[in-house]
Amino acid sequence: MLISKHEDKAFKILIDFTMHDFLKGIGIADDIVIPLPTELMTTNCINRRLDYCGLSSNYEIINVEFQSSLLTKEDEIRIFDYASSLFVKFKLPVKTFIISTVEDKCRKIEKWHHNDVFTIYVISLKDKDGLESLNRIKSKIKNKETFNGKDIVSLISIVFMKSQFSEKDLLFEVADLSNKARFEFDFIKDQVRSILLILGDKFIKNEDELEHFKGIIMMGSGHLSSILAREKENYKKEVREEFIEEGISKGIDIGLEKGEEKKAIFIAKWMLERDMSVDDISEATGLSVERINSLKEK
Repeated sequence: MLISKHEDKAFKILIDFTMHDFLKGIGIADDIVIPLPTELMTTNCINRRLDYCGLSSNYEIINVEFQSSLLTKEDEIRIFDYASSLFVKFKLPVKTFIISTVEDKCRKIEKWHHNDVFTIYVISLKDKDGLESLNRIKSKIKNKETFNGKDIVSLISIVFMKSQFSEKDLLFEVADLSNKARFEFDFIKDQVRSILLILGDKFIKNEDELEHFKGIIMMGSGHLSSILAREKENYKKEVREEFIEEGISKGIDIGLEKGEEKKAIFIAKWMLERDMSVDDISEATGLSVERINSLKEK
């Protein structure tokens, strides 16, 4: 993983916060069924940690890596080795996406590796039109529309997109827009603000300007510290209880425990049919080894 600590923090928060919308927002159409372990022992026996790995609804392994430097030949070798190792481990096709904040153009790289051909899709944020995204965001605010997940991804990514403005100027613009934007819940706005604070530390070097920027971000917000995580968990608990009491099937994708178990069992059976190890299945689904062994006997 070659990405600055600032961008790493920002993208990690965003990808944990809204994985489905994050992938759609940066142009990845695949629907993730379940996240997979990011610890990977490669074919040359090196232990690696992936940025993100998941199983798609098309039964493909999706590997997403973030990069803030130009992709070198050494990077290509390392990432192709990830793909080869994932293929050997899961016995499924592998798609690799590199989310770059510095590459000029989106492109794909194909290479034979261990008798198989693998493709890296390089998604350049700088290949996207920042002004177009900015105008679309402003239009939603003007029409008093509530931001969805893709809007949030676009709002955060504008600073890396192609534009005649500097990253610093874009950050001030985005900070102002984040205060005017409508979000479904307060904790979502706080998550956006926390990401902007991280990016401010990267792009705003003047201390007075940085303090001014932080003042804009903090305007009207009293939840930008460690309580963010606690509020999010409390919110999930409240919504889950509301779902149980009222029998509501719509809303955020928390799901009832019973439904989640059925989903885990379905995926476990599917993985068993492909001779994946019980330990890997347990780590991916959350089911106990005993429960998975009982499924093998049926």
